[in-house]
Amino acid sequence: MKRRNPSPYRPDVSHRRWAVTLSGLALVTGILIWLRRRTGKVTIQRRFWDVVYDRLAVLYDGVDWFTGNTTHRLRLRALPHLPPEGSRILEIGFGSGKLHAELAECYAMAGLDRAPGMARLTQRRLASRGLTSDLRVGDATALPWRDATFDAVLLTFAFSAFPDAGAALDEMVRVLKPGGKLIIVDAGESLDGNAMARFLAQLWSALGDYMRDEVPMMQARGLSVTREDFGPWGCVHVTVGTKAE
Repeated sequence: MKRRNPSPYRPDVSHRRWAVTLSGLALVTGILIWLRRRTGKVTIQRRFWDVVYDRLAVLYDGVDWFTGNTTHRLRLRALPHLPPEGSRILEIGFGSGKLHAELAECYAMAGLDRAPGMARLTQRRLASRGLTSDLRVGDATALPWRDATFDAVLLTFAFSAFPDAGAALDEMVRVLKPGGKLIIVDAGESLDGNAMARFLAQLWSALGDYMRDEVPMMQARGLSVTREDFGPWGCVHVTVGTKAE
């Protein structure tokens, strides 16, 4: 009786996904660290992230899929802070529109993103579901809406990409109605100061993001603020600022 050779090892699909993701991340990290040393964060945003974010919009959801939709699940921590259904919500940095389309089923939505590619992708996603939203392409430091227009302004993993965060916050507060909420989900150091969250924040900063504590920035603009850390090592947080009545 012949002995059969053992079957070759076939790694689990999830292992392969993570291997591809981590390899790609390592390559991108190396490129961006090199760029930052030669130029600076603003140049990284303009020459690399703006181009990738716009032109590779159709691949955006695929990257999240490789990591088990982790980013989208973290975004959902904003939902308990949203106003009642039917309220007017502005989402800034809506990206591929995955969350935006979900919210459009319950809210009167508007959105702003700086990438035309993302706006087109989100518009197609909305149209396929028979949904509508007032989508604009533009800059968060110059929002094209009147004062006191929205019941809530929402950003998920977008605020850390803004070089001029102060001007952007001024605009967000301006378009909020009295009693409205500014809701930001983003990454950064945790309140308990643990080393792993600090390391991840330094890594994201090296990749071109701006790590900030939004609490004092919101308080300086007259908002009453709460913050909750969550995610691995508390490296993600949701910060909610409420505008005075």
